[in-house]
Amino acid sequence: MLKCLKPTCDLVRVMGFMGVWEPGPTAGYQTMLTPTLFLPALPLLEDTSLCPRNVLERVNAAAKILWLDPSSAANRLRSATEALMDSQRIAFGKTLHARIEEFRKTEPAAAELLLAVKWVGNAGSHGDVLGLGDVLDGVEIFDHALRLLYDTSSAEIVRKAAEISARKGLRVPDAYSARPPF
Repeated sequence: MLKCLKPTCDLVRVMGFMGVWEPGPTAGYQTMLTPTLFLPALPLLEDTSLCPRNVLERVNAAAKILWLDPSSAANRLRSATEALMDSQRIAFGKTLHARIEEFRKTEPAAAELLLAVKWVGNAGSHGDVLGLGDVLDGVEIFDHALRLLYDTSSAEIVRKAAEISARKGLRVPDAYSARPPF
């Protein structure tokens, strides 16, 4: 069992395998622990508020089996990409590849990332060929695509910078979104 230091976290149960191996004659024996399941599943996305519920449900489904069966988790990540295309209302009834190409017309950077996630998912669909690192790469890429699509904080920063530059840093009383406490 693991306990996170954050007060809002729960205990996490870990199941897996333990083995002992000798890497060399002078190094001695070492214990190797290989997790296969975390309960509750470890979250894959940093900010779950960045995506629609149907997308998050599929990402969470991938998280539940990631350590036990990475290839199946990759397939569920591909399914999350399908759900993302649904939520963006992109070309229903076409292949995922065609939908991503259609999406590329309006969101080229995110589409390029989602194409990579699709390929990871496809590889996961064809047997036990992916390792944990491959799927985690796909998760990281998917998370970045979500940030490109839904995270507006960088646009807000750019807007504030433009306002400050336009007034050359001079204070305009009603221009601040946050009031100072003094």
